[in-house]
Amino acid sequence: EPSLRRSGRTPRKSGPRRKRQNTKKTPTHNLERVDATSLNKASVVSDKSITDSISILKPIMQCSAPFGLVLDMKSRHVSRRVWALVIDFLRDSGARVEGIASFIVEEVRDITQYCSSSVNEIVFIHTAGNLQHWCHTGQIKRGDKVFFNAGSLLWDYPNLYDTDTVKSILWHRFQPYFDGEEIKEGYRLKPYAKTYNPSRSNAKNQLFESESECCDESTLGDDDGDSLTSDLFSRLLIADRKKKSLSEMDFVYEEAPDGVCSTIQQYKEHYQLSIGLYVQEFAIDEVAISLIVKYVNSNPHVFDLGLSWGGINGLTVKGIQPGRFTATDGLWNQRYGDMPWKSHLKPGMPYGRVAGICGG
Repeated sequence: EPSLRRSGRTPRKSGPRRKRQNTKKTPTHNLERVDATSLNKASVVSDKSITDSISILKPIMQCSAPFGLVLDMKSRHVSRRVWALVIDFLRDSGARVEGIASFIVEEVRDITQYCSSSVNEIVFIHTAGNLQHWCHTGQIKRGDKVFFNAGSLLWDYPNLYDTDTVKSILWHRFQPYFDGEEIKEGYRLKPYAKTYNPSRSNAKNQLFESESECCDESTLGDDDGDSLTSDLFSRLLIADRKKKSLSEMDFVYEEAPDGVCSTIQQYKEHYQLSIGLYVQEFAIDEVAISLIVKYVNSNPHVFDLGLSWGGINGLTVKGIQPGRFTATDGLWNQRYGDMPWKSHLKPGMPYGRVAGICGG
């Protein structure tokens, strides 16, 4: 009794206890406990095999092979015979296995000989400098299919032996005012990304001449037919010219220190390579991906395998912006520990004649 008074509480009256009401809100839907030990067991859909799943897609997609796959093989030192069995099983199930790729060349080299039918063997590498290096060391062979990170078209190892270069790096890192927009406006393609396509230039001139003769703007209104049809034709023609001008747009490249630099296109043609690009989608801003997409679409004669984009088509993750110590060119940490592009090294040149590891 005394302790109750000190705490300000009054003694409870004797009598039957009243059931306390539960004031917590309960969800309207029923929750069932799931004792799942894997994502497969926790799935809300019934468990189906790969073959059954593809069979469901066939009538929906109205084709016998509703989707294609490129297998990105993470090295587990698995025998090529085992991977060949996986490829054959997926194909028998109704999937199109377009290719199998790995960063370790030996895991995919000649895997076709173990498959029931041929499969594209794709080599993944990190940078354009690796492409050049592996061509000279024999890891990339004539006719290979290669993908490398497109961020290396915008970034290469700086020449740390050059005093001005080091000063510029330190200034941009530690200056009081940092502007991410300025970084994005400063994106430039590296000298080794320069391309040349004489057939495109000739086709462009012929197309311009034919348009001048047959589709001169002064004759657009001379159509004897419906004015609505004529107006539609003129608008389509103008839109088509805008698309052509976009595909023929000029890109800004950095200049090589002494004006001499070998190019990716030279290696592609010399080694008869098929080249594609990819990026790290979580580490690229909207300006960088826009520049890369336009560049790849303008040079299909060099990047015939296109650009691999693992996110929603045409969209980047909101909020990805460059920082003082964070680059958002899509290369991410693949920029570290790989080979720089050696500007004086050319296809067919004996390796080792060009010294330097900093783009020399």
